[in-house]
Amino acid sequence: MPGLSLSSKVGVFPCPNCKETINTSMQSCSFCCAPIDPAAAAASAAQFARVNQACSDASYLKIMAGSSFIFLFLRLFPFLSLMGAIGFWFLELAVPLMTIHWWLCYGAIRIDDPGFARARRTALVVGLGVGLFLIFVATGFHHF
Repeated sequence: MPGLSLSSKVGVFPCPNCKETINTSMQSCSFCCAPIDPAAAAASAAQFARVNQACSDASYLKIMAGSSFIFLFLRLFPFLSLMGAIGFWFLELAVPLMTIHWWLCYGAIRIDDPGFARARRTALVVGLGVGLFLIFVATGFHHF
C-alpha cells in the first residue's frame, strides 16, 4: 500500500503484563489496560514473528522428513518407482539444507516458549536422523 513505511506496519506481540496477544498499534492492552511502550512493542512483535516463523519452518521440516519415507516406500511399486526415487532423493538433499538453514536462522534464539522448544527439538531430531541416514548410505549399508 503506498504511503506506508515499515515503521507503520502493525504486528502482534504478547502483552508484557498479561501475556495476551495484542497489536503494536495499541497504546494500552485491551485485556489488562497496561500501558504499551511503542518501541518495546515493535521489538517484541519482531521477536514474536521470528519465533512463529521458526516454529512454522520446523513443522515443514518434520513434514518433509516424514514424506521422504513415503517416497522411499513408493519405490517398491513398478509404476511409481521413478516418482518415488526422484521424490526421495530430492528430499534427501532438501531436508539437510533446510535443517542447516533452520539452525543458522533460528538456532541462536533464546526464549522460554514451549512451541519454540518443540521446534528446536524437531530440528535437532530431523537433523540427526537425516545425518545418520546419509552416513548409512555413504558407507554402503554394510557397516551397520
